[in-house]
Amino acid sequence: MIEETIDPSRDWKNQLLNLINLHSVGSKVLCITNPKAKVMAYISKKRGFNKNIDVFDAEWNKLSILQQELKMTSQKILAVAPDGNEFLIARGRNGSLDFFVKEKEASDLVLSSIKKRSVPNPTLKESLVLGDQYTINSDKHITEMQQFIIIVMTIVISEQLHNA
Repeated sequence: MIEETIDPSRDWKNQLLNLINLHSVGSKVLCITNPKAKVMAYISKKRGFNKNIDVFDAEWNKLSILQQELKMTSQKILAVAPDGNEFLIARGRNGSLDFFVKEKEASDLVLSSIKKRSVPNPTLKESLVLGDQYTINSDKHITEMQQFIIIVMTIVISEQLHNA
């Protein structure tokens, strides 16, 4: 489960940004929990356009920094380890509906794909209430950390690009 913590949502600047439909610019702290409600990780973004997103474990130890460049014509999310080493890059294609994740920019090996598709619904009400669906297909040899960061990249894509 992924939910926003209450502190940033109470900030009057964030409330103003939400009011004028600029929620993707506001600061956020998201909490990721397992099915038993145990905190697994936190995602934090400061207020502003294209700000870095910090990923922490349950004890607030930094796991990664996601550097985003989400423009209309090109989309990129770069995962950087706390020591500064780049370890994953996601590039958008097809109008940012498809992202392909590689270990390095020049690598030909695609580790994972992230695809957004609208779910057809029989009624207008269901179309407005139910959202879109994201599908992640990964190589069977990716590490647990890579898999986790790819899931966080999907959250960033949804929050920062598709819900903007």
